[in-house]
Amino acid sequence: MRVAVLGAGIIGLTCAVELAARGATVTIFEKSQPGRGASWAAAGMLAPAFEAANQPGQHPHLFELCRAGAALWPQWAKRLEAVSQMPSGFYGKATLAVAMSVDAEARLRALQAAMVSKNIAFEALSPAEAMSSEPALSGKMRSALRLPTDMQVDNRATLRALLAICQRSPRISLILQEAALKLKEDRITHDGFDATLVCAGWQTAVVSAFEQGQRFRLADVDPVLDEIDCYGGQMLSVHRSSASPMTTIRADDVYIVPKTDRTIIGATVEPGRTLDTAEAHVIADLKQRAAEICPAIRDVEIIETWAGIRPGTHNHAPILGQTTSPGLYVASGHYRNGILLAPLTAQIMADMILDGSVMKLAGAFSPGQFMSAAV
Repeated sequence: MRVAVLGAGIIGLTCAVELAARGATVTIFEKSQPGRGASWAAAGMLAPAFEAANQPGQHPHLFELCRAGAALWPQWAKRLEAVSQMPSGFYGKATLAVAMSVDAEARLRALQAAMVSKNIAFEALSPAEAMSSEPALSGKMRSALRLPTDMQVDNRATLRALLAICQRSPRISLILQEAALKLKEDRITHDGFDATLVCAGWQTAVVSAFEQGQRFRLADVDPVLDEIDCYGGQMLSVHRSSASPMTTIRADDVYIVPKTDRTIIGATVEPGRTLDTAEAHVIADLKQRAAEICPAIRDVEIIETWAGIRPGTHNHAPILGQTTSPGLYVASGHYRNGILLAPLTAQIMADMILDGSVMKLAGAFSPGQFMSAAV
């Protein structure tokens, strides 16, 4: 089967590798630099509990999807390393969620109650126990939870491994240009391909198709794609020192993520903003808030600052499945869970495109179901 994949972020690359591994011939179309965008800007969080166990307004099955995605990662990372002969970046150590204020402690207790109701493993820690586990934490911390379900990955290492596989595979081609989609009788066609999978992030809705020289957006063909919106985010990385944290730390909307060569601090969530440059006052505030959690961060130098644009929907769930145009599929809108859900998304989309089968859980995220829920 000949499949076109539009977008070379982590979702598009992972889908391409999975499709090729199952025997498809895959062509990836990417207008910008492959492996960049939101995939490069992310911190690599694999956090089903913290991100999806107790978030108001989210899709009713999002936690179930995220939990299934996290369960795939350890074995998928080994497979990625075996095929690419490069590090996957996977880091399996549990995350610490901490509370630094009375209000934050109440939110942490609500998260704990939600995890109990969902049968999610965790360990409640006193401040002394948490500081024994992670000495970089501030003595002002009030309480903590250890979350063994929540891990992290160096997403830039993951992207490098995926790109290496794509460049070496005889079944995968990477073309640095826009795909030539056509619109004919309200149906998208793509000459030379049996199926087209759109993984274009926040720009999915505006991918172009042409009819008699006139440009149309994909959302003009299937309005559900307009549900995918942009969520700007700003982040920074700092140098590591002997006092830097060794554990991924979550504290409300701030995270501190240790990598081998840097520590990442993030991240803002700014609905509707298409940021391409970080703002100095925002970065200063993030660093200050991180230093309140881990005081050693106050004195280390900033290495890099950046901004990215996450694709998201109103209920933070991805749209996965065939659009109203036969043969045109979409996998986008992953919000803060793109890295986490990449291997599972690839499995889901390969099942649909190559075998015509839909995993039971995946059906809840189909374009049709999503539109019905939105209405």
